[in-house]
Amino acid sequence: MKRFSAAGAIALLLVLTAALTVAVRAPAAWIGDWLEGHTRVRLIDTRGTVWHGSAFIGFSNGRQITLVPGRIEWRIDGVRAGGLSASVSHAWLSSPLHLSLAREGVAFAKGGARLPAGVLASAGAPFNTLKPGGTLEASWTDTVLRGAALTGEVQIDWRDASSALSTVAPIGSYRLRVTGRGDGPALDLVTLSGPLQMQGRGKIEGSRIRFNGTAGAEAGMQPALNGLLGVLGMRSGDKVLLAIDT
Repeated sequence: MKRFSAAGAIALLLVLTAALTVAVRAPAAWIGDWLEGHTRVRLIDTRGTVWHGSAFIGFSNGRQITLVPGRIEWRIDGVRAGGLSASVSHAWLSSPLHLSLAREGVAFAKGGARLPAGVLASAGAPFNTLKPGGTLEASWTDTVLRGAALTGEVQIDWRDASSALSTVAPIGSYRLRVTGRGDGPALDLVTLSGPLQMQGRGKIEGSRIRFNGTAGAEAGMQPALNGLLGVLGMRSGDKVLLAIDT
């Protein structure tokens, strides 16, 4: 019995050692495999481990992957009973993004980012047709995301916006606010400046996005923006109706 107990203890120790080794040295590619199975996010050329690694990040539309320039680096800072905390770094982030993951959702610490508007093309229609240019400046409060429910506020400014469909550049600067109070977030679009005037409101409910607004040109700019306005939506007098219902 003693021999069996000793042998069992040694076997258990070996199993635990092997499990610990696998856990500590788990390859970063495991994260990429999980993301590929659950999201449109893809990790390319992953390096390091699950706990501290880096990769290029891309977005798939099912046919092709749009790659984001620059490597993203992550570090898991700690694991607790309720979940884990991590930090993510990228050249577009104003500072490392600190987040906490748990069963209840994902919490993001206050932060900001600045990136080229061209990345919007990866979101599909209508951006892949518009081929947008300019700069996106994003900022957010301490925010919690539970499924499709959001608590917090995200603000995205599209500065010096342009489109391959218009010779007018820039066509304007715009602000989108995404605000949630523990429910489906509300969307609010306003024009900050520019000849192309856009505004509208909407709501995200589960996987569904509902948005309605209008777009029009400043006095004297209608002929120059006519082609772009025709792509944005259905015409209603001198305006275009902006409508998204996914």
